[in-house]
Amino acid sequence: MQDFSYPLNEPLSAERMFVRIRAYNENLRAVRFCRRPKDSAKLRILAKDNIGVQDFLTSAGSYALRDLVLPDAFCVRQIRKNPQIDIFGKTHLTELAGFVTTRVLKDGYSELGGFGRNPHGAQYPCRGSSSGSAIACAAGFCDAALGTETRGSLMMPAMANGVFGFKPTRGAVSRSGIIPLSSSFDAPGVLSRSLSGLKTVFSAMLGKDDSDPQSFVPSELRKKKFNGRTLLFLVSSGDYAALNTPAVRRFISALKQGGFHIEFRHAPMAEFDYKIISSADIKKDMTNFLQRYASGTEPETFEALVERYSSRAHSHPYGMERLTYALEADLPHGKALSDLVQTNIQKANRLVEEVLKMTGAQAALTLSYLDWWAIGGGPTLSMPIDFSEMLPRSIMIGAKAKEDFALLSLAEEIEALIK
Repeated sequence: MQDFSYPLNEPLSAERMFVRIRAYNENLRAVRFCRRPKDSAKLRILAKDNIGVQDFLTSAGSYALRDLVLPDAFCVRQIRKNPQIDIFGKTHLTELAGFVTTRVLKDGYSELGGFGRNPHGAQYPCRGSSSGSAIACAAGFCDAALGTETRGSLMMPAMANGVFGFKPTRGAVSRSGIIPLSSSFDAPGVLSRSLSGLKTVFSAMLGKDDSDPQSFVPSELRKKKFNGRTLLFLVSSGDYAALNTPAVRRFISALKQGGFHIEFRHAPMAEFDYKIISSADIKKDMTNFLQRYASGTEPETFEALVERYSSRAHSHPYGMERLTYALEADLPHGKALSDLVQTNIQKANRLVEEVLKMTGAQAALTLSYLDWWAIGGGPTLSMPIDFSEMLPRSIMIGAKAKEDFALLSLAEEIEALIK
């Protein structure tokens, strides 16, 4: 299988990026729109196509929203304050951030973009929903790309495509101007070819936004590094074989030689009411969004959006069971929904608190995706740890809420050890 990836440690000029997009995007289906990136910028980035960028249309991968014009999202306006960062295009995503059907989530499918392709080989899934952003970083189409996560939409494609990914503490980065899936769980973040680029873009996105009720001032993010040397390694049932691979053994050995103590624990099973909550959320959140931004050609309510999909069912051969469920199910609303959301957030955060306290660790590592932090709201970071195989091996690291910069510092220390 042809490898379209571009080594993360090799530099990229603006011209090189543009050449690669024109040469390989038809194979990889990562970029929807772009212009030539600026030579003068230090970081040239793309944005997931559910994030408003006034220079380009915003579709969330949906034919129904293909001509939607949005102003710059709040986080994009913040980024534009840094003249060293150039936002030069949009990336495809799993349609409606994965809220059409679960059948092709691992393949990053949308009607507008088709199937995304993992640059390391077509035999590997690219995952969703920030698939285009992860593919673009891995293929050398950009230095970094904006993504969003509701439940794994950023972490999983970053891990699958062998790039860095960061989902901040929910509320650190505003969701205003982003096509919503779930106001309870949505969080914008960054995918990148480097930790330094990731940190720069994340820092530029920060800012208190009064129009997002979860937004908080950047000063609430704790700046201190972790002071402990214990790391918790959470092992899910499917990870035990991977623990004995040479790549993971080398990684663990490098951590121990760097002075870290590793505590291994089986990851407890945890079930959340994500399907119910996200389905209840999208009905109200999408309606509020469309009533504000629809120009006349787009549907103006969630119900009208689903009707538009139903009228073109032939164009969605994989079904639309998630949309149908959200429309037809008897779902909670008002206080009942708010109480259910808080119950799930508290359950997720209690899990994080308990496993960290049990071992005295300040961060937890996993070889596969765990949704505790997506539900609870704390920060997670994915990073590749080995490139000896065709598909890079990655890990996810999670920490408590608002410890974003400590988590980034830990990742930088780990990167220095495994290099």
